[in-house]
Amino acid sequence: MTSVDAAGPTPDAARVFPTGVTLVRALAAARWLTWLWMLGVVVVAGNRDVDDPLANDPSGPGTALRQPVVAWSCVLAVLIMCIVATVAVRNAPSRVMSRPFAAVEVGLAFALSAVDGWVFDPGHVFQTSQSLATQYPLIALATAGIAFGPWIAAALGALIGLAELWAAELNAFGPWSLRHVFSIVASSIFFATAGALFGWFARLLRRVERQIADQRARDDVALVLHDTVLQTLALVERRTGADDPELALAARHADRALRRFLFGASALPADDLEGRVRHAVERASRHHDVSVTVNVVDVGCSVGRAGQEAVAGAVGEAVTNAIKHASAGSIVVYVETDDDGEIFASVRDDGAGFDPVTVHRGQGLDGSIVGRVRAVGGRTEIVSAPGAGAEVRVWSR
Repeated sequence: MTSVDAAGPTPDAARVFPTGVTLVRALAAARWLTWLWMLGVVVVAGNRDVDDPLANDPSGPGTALRQPVVAWSCVLAVLIMCIVATVAVRNAPSRVMSRPFAAVEVGLAFALSAVDGWVFDPGHVFQTSQSLATQYPLIALATAGIAFGPWIAAALGALIGLAELWAAELNAFGPWSLRHVFSIVASSIFFATAGALFGWFARLLRRVERQIADQRARDDVALVLHDTVLQTLALVERRTGADDPELALAARHADRALRRFLFGASALPADDLEGRVRHAVERASRHHDVSVTVNVVDVGCSVGRAGQEAVAGAVGEAVTNAIKHASAGSIVVYVETDDDGEIFASVRDDGAGFDPVTVHRGQGLDGSIVGRVRAVGGRTEIVSAPGAGAEVRVWSR
C-alpha cells in the first residue's frame, strides 16, 4: 500500500518535471565526460617535470603539479559526485533537482576553481593550459538553474569569478595588469549569464509543461462532460421546450456557458491573436441566445499587439451589430493570417441585412469598426443587402 502525506508533495518532489528528468540525465553524462577530462589533465600534468623550463612556459604544453595530493583528491571528489548523481538520476531524480544537491555541486565547482591555482606551479592561472575544474562550473550552474531559478543561479555564477581570483592568489600570481582584472570580471559575467540562461530555460520548460498538463486535464474533463452533462442538458432542452420553456431556456444557457468555458475564450489566455478574438466575441455574445462559430487560423502573426487588439475589437463590434441591429440567429467569425503574417477577418451573419450605401453609418460602423481598424493602418469592407445578411471584412493592412 502506498501512503500519501496529507500535507501534499514535498517541495523537491514538486520540482520534478518530465523534461527536467531528461536534463539531469544529460548532466549526469556530462559529469562523467568532465571527470574523464579532469583525470587526463591531472595525469598529464603529473608526468611533467617541475624543473622543465617548458612546463611553466605560457606557450608550452602546460604546467606541472605542485600539489598532487590535492589534485587527486579533487578528482576523487568529482568521481564521488558523478556516482551519487548517476544513482540518484536512476532512482530519485528529485534529489538531483533539489536545492541541497545544487548547493553542494556549486560549492564543489567553487572549490575546484579556487584550488586550481594551488595545485599547479606559479604562472598557471592566466595561461592557456587546461584548468583543474575544466567544464564543471557550467554543469554546477545548470543544476543550480534547475533548482534555484535564474536569479540565484546568476548570483552563484558570479561567485565563480571570485573563485578564480582566489586561485590567482594561491598561484602566487603577479604583477597584476588591467587585462588580468578584465579577465576575472569577464569570467564572472560569463558564468553569471550562463546561470541565468540555465535558470530561465528550466523555468520556461516548467511553464510549458504546466500549460500542456492543464490543457490535457481540460480536454479530459471536456470529454467526460461532453458525454454526460452536455448531452443531458441538450436532452432536457429538447424534451421540455414545449411544456416548460423556462427550464428549456435555463438548460440552453447552461449548455452554452459550459461550452464557452471548455472550448471558448475562457480556456485561452488573451495574449495572442486567437485569444484576443475569442475573448472579444465572447464579450459581445455572452448574454444573447445566438449561435456564434469562431475559427482562427494563426500560422505566424506578424502584427503587433495594437493591431491585433484593433482587429479583435472590430470583430467584437461586428458581432454586437449583428445581434442587436440585424437580429441574427447565426454568426460565423473567421480569422486567418496570410503568408506575410497580416490578419484577415470576416464576420458573416444571417440577419436582416441592409444597404451599405444608404444605411445610417452611426450604427457602430464608422467609429467602432472602420475608424478602429483605420487607426492602425488597416481597411474594412462591408457586404450586405436587405434580407440577405451581412459580412464585415477586415484587413490589418
